[in-house]
Amino acid sequence: MVILVLMVSVIYSLPNLYTSYPALEVNDNNKVDLVQLINIIDPTINPKDVIKEDNKFIFKFSSSKNQLDAFNKLSMSNTKTNYTLTSHTNLPAWLKSIDAYPMFLGLDLKGGVHFLLQVDRDNIKTNLLREISDDVKDILIENKFRYDSFYKTKEKVIVSFDIDKPISEIIKKINEVIPDILISKINNDADIKLEIFPSEDLISRDIDSSLAKNLTILRSRVDELGVAQPILQKQGKDRIIVQLPGLQDSTRAKGILGSTATLEFRLTKGTPEDWYASKISGTPVINSSVLYNQRDTSPILLSRKVIVGGADIKGANSGFDSSTNTPAVFVNLSDYGASRMLETTSKNIGSRMAVIFVEKNKKEVINVATIREAFSKSFQITGLDINEATDLAILLRSGALSAPMEIVEERTVGPSLGESNILAGKNSMYFGLFLVGLFMLIYYRLFGFIANIALIANIIIIAAILSIFQATLTLSGIAGIVLTVGMAVDANVLIFERIREEIRNGISPNASIYAGYQKAFSTISDANITTLIAAIALLTIGTGAVKGFAITLVVGILSSMFTSIVGTRALVSIIYERKNNKGLSI
Repeated sequence: MVILVLMVSVIYSLPNLYTSYPALEVNDNNKVDLVQLINIIDPTINPKDVIKEDNKFIFKFSSSKNQLDAFNKLSMSNTKTNYTLTSHTNLPAWLKSIDAYPMFLGLDLKGGVHFLLQVDRDNIKTNLLREISDDVKDILIENKFRYDSFYKTKEKVIVSFDIDKPISEIIKKINEVIPDILISKINNDADIKLEIFPSEDLISRDIDSSLAKNLTILRSRVDELGVAQPILQKQGKDRIIVQLPGLQDSTRAKGILGSTATLEFRLTKGTPEDWYASKISGTPVINSSVLYNQRDTSPILLSRKVIVGGADIKGANSGFDSSTNTPAVFVNLSDYGASRMLETTSKNIGSRMAVIFVEKNKKEVINVATIREAFSKSFQITGLDINEATDLAILLRSGALSAPMEIVEERTVGPSLGESNILAGKNSMYFGLFLVGLFMLIYYRLFGFIANIALIANIIIIAAILSIFQATLTLSGIAGIVLTVGMAVDANVLIFERIREEIRNGISPNASIYAGYQKAFSTISDANITTLIAAIALLTIGTGAVKGFAITLVVGILSSMFTSIVGTRALVSIIYERKNNKGLSI
């Protein structure tokens, strides 16, 4: 069993010894031309190698800078293919055939960007109050409860009634329809006021729901950014951690991750001159609003009626207009949105329609075009540069966030810093291994040498398990491995001291070995189980660096128990068992 475990561990830890290079993975589903790709990437960037695997090209680079330069070149081109920032290791075919791959490296080891996003609690509360306000008003109208005044503040909805109204019945009806709200009654001489506001449980549930939806949307947006092995996870009650290894363009990532953007399509009403005239006369144009063009900041008079909104957009891709060769976003609508668009454009040929970009409370007109003919499900938006078109398509494909999120923490780790972290982690592990091994060898002699072999086997097993399950190794994970190096020999120290004690009591060497392993087992298992419980708690509840530490600690505890008890017992049996031993080298 020990030999089998060691053989499997050595094989599956081998991929980590091969050099990993920054790479760009280009999908070849559209049969792209390799020469064209190389010309787009720019020969001066000088890929280290180009490999064809299945339906993709892999461009290897000597540095992360060249990798990012090539990624940016492809982003600015009009090539219709998918490409991903990744890393590539020249693994032999026989390792790939048994799914033996290196473990993933975390942000602090590989470099990249880290964001901590927090749900906007005030926005959620405002939306809840608006919904409560609409529901309460509907209840009062439906049940013919007449009120004197009805208004909403930032914190609550306030309704005032005459003192002769059946207030208890009104409160009962409201609570039946909206159970998770708090209602406070204030009696005055002239009237009675009801103050209605959402309960903390309702706000918390809405935050949880928004966080779950936002996590799904953010995953979709991160996939569109072309980042391999991203990390997205919930932290606490209202936060999400996003880590993008290998990506250095934090500005673009920040704009896409934190955006609540969507689009609205509306008809224009008149001209800017009409707006100026209405402003001078003080007579506004009925059922209209004024927004500004994001290009020249000129005012545009728009209908308040939204033809199609973001919820009706089912697909969006960036590309180039075939007639003008300018950047465009190709939009696909739902069946309902298509019928609305067809009905509106059929009746308004010759009129102008505006595309409005909506981001939180900010609205800007990004395009105004004349309707030349009726259209419905598919159309295109022009008037954008290539980066704006690409980012807008990503936002429309993934959908708007359920609730706005603010970036409360931003961190960028350069590739060189990641390399220095790896070097520091390796050196600390080697140094700890050397000191522990030296102590065991001097203090326990041959038995110490056996413990050192088990210690090395333990590290190999940890690397193999992390590789098999494709776990992410972080700097804190390396700290967990270093801690395991010290803990791994702890069990052997207990066993060896017990063997020494048995020898001092006059027991034969072979009997001392048997008694040492048997009697120390309960103490070793108790100590490791209690540590394992704490490690599992960290793994379950912790996030980020704490979770990275807990992963290697859990794996290290389990593997160290195997190597310290089973592994060393096997070696000791080979050396001493069935021999007439006069003494032990301990």
